[in-house]
Amino acid sequence: MPVLENADKNLEVINARVMTAMPAPEKMVPKPPKIIPKPAPIPQPKPKEPIKPQPVQKSVQIPKKNVIAISDKKEKKLKSQKDDIARQMLADIKKQNDKQKQIKQKVLASEFEKDLQQLTVKSLQQQMLQEKQQIAGARAQKVQGEVNKYKALILQAISQNWLVPPSVNKNLSAELMIRVAAGGTVLDVQVVKSSGDESLDYSARTAVFKASPLPVPKDADAFESFRQFVLKVRPKDILNAANWES
Repeated sequence: MPVLENADKNLEVINARVMTAMPAPEKMVPKPPKIIPKPAPIPQPKPKEPIKPQPVQKSVQIPKKNVIAISDKKEKKLKSQKDDIARQMLADIKKQNDKQKQIKQKVLASEFEKDLQQLTVKSLQQQMLQEKQQIAGARAQKVQGEVNKYKALILQAISQNWLVPPSVNKNLSAELMIRVAAGGTVLDVQVVKSSGDESLDYSARTAVFKASPLPVPKDADAFESFRQFVLKVRPKDILNAANWES
């Protein structure tokens, strides 16, 4: 299509060819600029809020006289209570001590009584033992006296029946074991220690049999010593010189 252009001075016709419409060239879209991130702002500390003054609470003032009066009364009451507690504690301690003393005294009295009883029993036992020993000693002395008495009587009875050989030594002695029955009957005679002279031993043994029954004590306790006893005989103890053989 022709293009006309009006002009104020000259009119010019420009031949133009009709051309097929060409596509319009694509517009070059400019690249967006790179966005550089801005640095994060440094947080600034918040300004401190001013401290608000607290409202002053008005305290109710009590007259000093009343406060002193109340505290004194309370203090006196507390002191009185403490004194009562202290007195009660002292009373309890005293009661406990008294009980312990009573128990201790009872224990001591019981132990003393027990010891006294033991001493009394021991003393009685010792006294009884001494009495028994005294009785036994007196009895033994009595029995020994009886034994000595009847030994002398037995020697006299044997000497009256002893025919001593004239050739024997008068100073020789023999020991004879004699067994007798109740009443003095001679049951057996044994030579337990010889004189060294058989004729003297034989004559002494024969004399004991001849003297049967021997004089023995009637008391049972004294007689026990004569059931079996050892008698020492010597020719020089012969009371009757007529019994010497000629």
